[in-house]
Amino acid sequence: MRFPSFAMTSQKKTMTEIKISEYSGFCFGVKRAVDMINASIDSRDKKIFCLGELIHNRIFNQTLTDRGVTFISVEDIDSLPKDALVFLRAHGTTKQLVEKLDALGIEYVDATCPYVSKIHKIVANENCDTAVFVIGDAKHPEVEGIMSFAKGKKRVFKDLSDINASHPEGFKSEEDCILAVQTTFSGAEWEKCKAEMQKLYPNIRIFETICSVTENRQKKTRELASNCDLTVVVGGRNSSNTAKLFAIASEVCKNSLLIETSSELDEHAEKIVSATKIAIAAGASTPSGIIQEVYNKMADIQKEELSFAEMLEQSFKTLNTGERVTGIISAVNPAEVKVDLGTKHTGILPYDEITSESGVNLNDLFKVGDEVEVICGKFSDFDGTVMLSKKKIDMHKYWEAIKVAAESGELLEGTIKEIIKNEKGYAGVIAYYGPNKVFIPASQTGIAKGEELETLRGQKVSFKIIDVNDQRKRAVGSIKASNKISRKAAEEEFFANVQEGDKFEGKVRALMSYGAFINLGPVDGMLHISELSWGRLKKPEEVLKEGETINVFIKAVDKEKKRISLGYKTEENDPWNIFKNNYNIGDVVDATIVSIMPFGAFAEIFPDFDGLIHISQIADKPISNPASVLKVGDKVTVKITAADFEKRRLSLSIRALLENNDVAEEAAEAVAEETAE
Repeated sequence: MRFPSFAMTSQKKTMTEIKISEYSGFCFGVKRAVDMINASIDSRDKKIFCLGELIHNRIFNQTLTDRGVTFISVEDIDSLPKDALVFLRAHGTTKQLVEKLDALGIEYVDATCPYVSKIHKIVANENCDTAVFVIGDAKHPEVEGIMSFAKGKKRVFKDLSDINASHPEGFKSEEDCILAVQTTFSGAEWEKCKAEMQKLYPNIRIFETICSVTENRQKKTRELASNCDLTVVVGGRNSSNTAKLFAIASEVCKNSLLIETSSELDEHAEKIVSATKIAIAAGASTPSGIIQEVYNKMADIQKEELSFAEMLEQSFKTLNTGERVTGIISAVNPAEVKVDLGTKHTGILPYDEITSESGVNLNDLFKVGDEVEVICGKFSDFDGTVMLSKKKIDMHKYWEAIKVAAESGELLEGTIKEIIKNEKGYAGVIAYYGPNKVFIPASQTGIAKGEELETLRGQKVSFKIIDVNDQRKRAVGSIKASNKISRKAAEEEFFANVQEGDKFEGKVRALMSYGAFINLGPVDGMLHISELSWGRLKKPEEVLKEGETINVFIKAVDKEKKRISLGYKTEENDPWNIFKNNYNIGDVVDATIVSIMPFGAFAEIFPDFDGLIHISQIADKPISNPASVLKVGDKVTVKITAADFEKRRLSLSIRALLENNDVAEEAAEAVAEETAE
């Protein structure tokens, strides 16, 4: 959050200048977490729990407690009710803890800052052979979470002195390794640590993971503090980034204070009264209300009559074109919104400067008395108005979100409103993210080359930002990359939950000589040709066809290599079980000759189940060649003379059914015994 700076007059001095750092207050990640939990509290559908402090600010966390949020520790997870909603703090948590919540089936909201999540992904993508080094506080929740994703050797260094004092055992200088840093770490100290680690490990890969907002906050604090005779840093005493700000301020301003609330200023009243220049800086977890209270308290100590709100109002008495201000809505009609800016000019916010959508009811968006942030446009002293724009504010807000998404890899959602064509055909589409346009090239839409992109018009799609030009405010997105990430997540979820024996309805995706690939949704499984039939099968096409839906089960799964072997044959469709339940020894049945061998012929009595008619059982007299009597496809009547279930052999006889067959039956039984042996 950015604050204006003011000069406070005093009866004791001609001027006391107080400057508030423009980067004070909630950062993007903290505001995101706060907005997420506020939305859940307002809905009040479930009992809300927070795993540790959502943000490192005691005052704010107390307000959550007052609103019904229960703070819990890791040990409390097993006793949570099944309908609990658990918030994971902005600093992130460990991989194992998330896996435990998943295993218990407890619903949770991941409020981890996208900048922290980015480090999780960096570490998780490395294999077991890569050493992971992190610069930061090993006991900080953020660092604990990061290290939980490391698969191999790992080590945390708190600063340069720690690196120099304790060269880690078991780590070789030539091995593959990576280096990341806690998002709130000191930028200056990070530069020193990088240089030293590069000397120790020439092959080290370095990731710049200090939050850019944190860097700006630290630079601005140093700049302000170096020009003031008193610096007040506001924030939680357990906040890492607040502690860094206080350390930076103390380096350049000998009179530096660290406070959590405005009440702590009373014991420092003498310093405040005697100071001529005062700087206020605040940590990323400090609510703006507390910063304002600190300012008000200083005004009281300085015996000023003006409150912070009055000073804020006065600062806006003279407005300029392009200035960003907050006003109060005084009237709403279908064409415009009137805004009280606290000046002689009435603010006019036209429909077109609110939204590009048609058919939006402004009364649904705005209420009289609500605050609205706008940018001043053209002033008219003739009718006492100033034209305002909210769209520009929104464009800036959404653009900042686009830049963060480009850094973190977070997926965004937008609506396709424009299809772009050129002389070669389709160039791509335009997705609107808020009021901002994101160009998605045709090759990144996920639509096959040559197909119509018009099918995307009006659709709400998820996309990943793959390129940003901040100067020209242009962004390029990819639906294809988003789909890939979504598929990856679905695949990870599938392998996390699948078990041997699980049954699925799958679609035949491809037929190969050795079997078939069956699509199970997010993944494919291999169905070997030996699993397709209990009988003899030459190629999968005899049983399956591409696009067909079949029922399969998980025969084996390798979760590490992400490989699945499928089964199709079951006890229920085993032909020997079908035979056992429907046929008996001595039954006479019709059969079809399916193959002829020198020693006899195989006859199928029902699909995928056949038996052997020995050469001696084909005719009532000796023959030298079965092919002289039978051919493939012949329909014959046979008698079942023997069945060996263990060796899965069936003996059949034509001879046993011929006239004068007493001798034939005895011979058939003898052949059956010989075959069984």
